This record gives sequence, structure tokens and C-alpha cells, in this order.
Amino acid sequence: MGSKKAFIKDSLVYGLGNGLKKFIGLLLLPFYTRALSVGEFGMLETLGTAAALIGGVLSAGLESANGFYFFKADEHEKGNVLSTAFFLRLLSFPVLIPVIFFRESLSRLLFDTPEHGFLVVLLCLLVPVNLMMSEQSHLFRYFRQPWRYNLMTLVKSLANIGLGITLVIVLKYGVEGAMWARVGSSLLVVVLAFGVFNFRKYTFCFSLSWARKLLKYGFPLIWAGLAAWIYNSSDRFFLLYYHDLNEVGYYSIGAIFSQPVLLINMAVQMSFGVLFYQSYYSEKNELKPHTRKMAVDIYVLYLAGSVILATFLSLFSDSLIPFVATPDYAAGSRVVPFLVFSYIAAQSYQTMGPGISLAEKTWHFAWITGVTALLNIVLNFLLVPRWGFVGAGLATLISFVIYWQIKVQVAARYFPLKYPFARILLLFFSGLIISVFVVFWPEVVGFMGRLILLFVVIALAFLLKLLNRRDLLVVFERLKSSHK
Repeated sequence: MGSKKAFIKDSLVYGLGNGLKKFIGLLLLPFYTRALSVGEFGMLETLGTAAALIGGVLSAGLESANGFYFFKADEHEKGNVLSTAFFLRLLSFPVLIPVIFFRESLSRLLFDTPEHGFLVVLLCLLVPVNLMMSEQSHLFRYFRQPWRYNLMTLVKSLANIGLGITLVIVLKYGVEGAMWARVGSSLLVVVLAFGVFNFRKYTFCFSLSWARKLLKYGFPLIWAGLAAWIYNSSDRFFLLYYHDLNEVGYYSIGAIFSQPVLLINMAVQMSFGVLFYQSYYSEKNELKPHTRKMAVDIYVLYLAGSVILATFLSLFSDSLIPFVATPDYAAGSRVVPFLVFSYIAAQSYQTMGPGISLAEKTWHFAWITGVTALLNIVLNFLLVPRWGFVGAGLATLISFVIYWQIKVQVAARYFPLKYPFARILLLFFSGLIISVFVVFWPEVVGFMGRLILLFVVIALAFLLKLLNRRDLLVVFERLKSSHK
């Protein structure tokens, strides 16, 4: 099977599972947005943002390090790599125990009141459980078992929606019930994935040698993760400081309706890395011509598809959000263009820069994300007080695009790739400009006008030769075969 076909196949399988997860998750949205006020919804998202920060620190870069050394290790050593990472991951549970004693102070920091201390306790439970869930899920990627990954995704989604409806809607536990639903559904996946599928893949031997390598590789990624959190999530806290939880709610609802692009990103990330490293380490030619071509072909295919999807979501978000949620959340549509194109830039810097990881120069991630994080802080200070959640979205977009461009240039020093940059940027900014124009001046363009603009972006992807008929036929064939 060709590399592009393998990429499309794996991406579609992962995309199917994650798409089902997002769809089932969206089933909760009408219930949550009617049971929770915009402010309470903002509180729930603030807890999620805090979980991302703590999890980013405690992950210690092990996710990336584990994936890198798993493919580099000999066959008989792979189990030792996985086991060492597993034992290191278990340390995240006792590390968070002292935080519980400061729950009221943290509640005051997050919500300006000590009354939500128990939510902080749930947060401290959710973080290590999510880290273990991620650990188990990534094993399915390493062994190219996407259908098992999809099964666990389905279990997680169904458990979350069942617990969410029971605790939030029926028992009326509000934000606390939603947090318990997240903890319970993640824990169920950890138990099932480990107990049924993955425990045979471990040797349960802790290796100091592998631990040193994993931590050395991952340590710079802690700082990169912190910086990434700043430009990914800190805008919620700027909104809290300068405005209120309602602004966080609008921003969060816009982010939720931007998730189809994140869905594609997740599918690409899960399939691309495995295919790329397999090709790189198996190709005998030192110049790696096949691997280089594969990386470029896969990226331009991703870019074309994601820009078309991002434009569609932006053009019609003002109709979709009130329909799925309530009219109270409709204002969130104004941030969608900035977020969906931010997510494209984010996946672009993930996919376009393999040279840094290949050279094991992960310290580059730390300084690049650090510079971008500082830029994001400055932009939030300038834009959020004046434009609220829309300013936060614009700050995110600018930061992600800058990160994308810097990282690609640095990575090219170690593993240069011939990307058609002019055509890539032309399609990206064409879709972005069209999307922003329609969102802010919807009265100028009616429904038919939006459809025409969407077809303009699609046509541009073909004219720039970033998308072709053969790729569409491959996608169609894979979708058709998956239904047989």
C-alpha cells in the first residue's frame, strides 16, 4: 500500500472514531447549555483549562519521548520502553496529593471564591487519570490498531454522556456532576484498555537507562508544554480577569464548534507520525527521498481538506450554534474563524517540522514555544480588554501562525523538505479572510453567497494543485470499503 493511501486509510479510521466521539459529545451540549448558565459553562471550561496546564507539567514530555524511542528501540526492548514510561506515569498520582490541601486557595484563584474547593479536588483526580488514559490510547497507535482505539473512544464517549446526563440533568449536580462524568469515563477506559488489551505489551521492568533517555528527551518538552498552554489556554484567564465567566462561555462554545478541525488534526497526528518514522527508519537510502516526498504529499492533502472544512464551519457557525445550543450562546460564532484557522496552523507546525525530533534537539521546542508564549501574553493584554473573547481568538491565531513559521524554518536545518510555501499560504489566508468577512458582516452575504464563497475556496485548492481528483477517489474508496 502506498504511503499516501496508508495515511488516508489510517486517518479515516482514526477520524471515524474521533468523529463519533465528538458527535456523541455534542449530544451532551444541548443538555449542558440548558442545564448550565453561560457562566457555569465557562466555569467547567476553566477547570478543563487548569487540567490542561497541570497535565502538561506532569506529563514530563513522556508521550513524545515514548513514541520516539518505541520506534527507535530494538524489538525485544520495546516492551521495556513502554513499561518504564508506564511506571513514570504512575508517579503523577502521589505528586498531586499536596495540592488538595490548598484547594480553597486554588478555588479563590480560579473563581474568586473558596466555595468551589471540591471542584479542585476533582481536578486533581482528573489529571492523572487522563494521563493514564492517554498512555493506554497511544499504545494502539504504536501497534497500528486503530479499531481498538476507536472502541475505547466509543466506550469513553458513551460513558461520559451517560454519566453526564445522569449527574447533571437528572440529579442536578451541575458543574460537579460534569466533572465526575469526566473522571468516571476516563477511568473506565484506563481499566478496560489496560486489562483487556494492553497489559501483554508490557514487560513490567523498570529500566534506569530508558528512564534517563525518556526524561532527557521529554524534559525540554515540559517547558514547551507550559509555553504551549499559555498560547493555547491562558486566554480564558485573561477573559476572567478583564471580563467575566460569560466571555469564557462564549469563547468555549466557539471552540467546541471548531472541533471538527481538531478532529482532522487528531486523525492526522495519529497516523502521520507512525507512517513517517516507519518509512524513515526502513528506507535504506540515506537521503530518504521517499520519506521526504511522503511528508510533503501528506501535508498538502491535509491543508487543502482542513482549510475547506474551516471555511465551511466559519461561514455557517452563526446558524449552527443557536440550533445546537441556545440563542444565548450565538455570539460565540464570531470567534470560530480565528480558532479553526489557529488549529490548522497548530497542526501545520506539528506535521511540517519532523527534523527537530529526528535530530533529538527537543530544546528547540522550549525556546520556540517560549517566544510564542510571550507574544501571546502581550497580544492578550492588548486585545482582550478591548475586544473580549474575539480578541482572545485573534491573539491565538497570530501566535499559532508565528510558531508555525518559526518552527518550519528551524526544522529545515535538520531535515529540509520542499513544501510549496507560496501556494500553502495563499490558500490558508484566502480561506481566513473570506471567513472573517462573512462572520463580521453576515448581512452582506446571504446563504447562496456563502455557498459560492465556499466553492471558491474549494476551486482554489484544486487550482493551486494542493488537492486533486485522485486524492478524492482514494478517500471515496476508503469510505466505501469501510461500510462493507
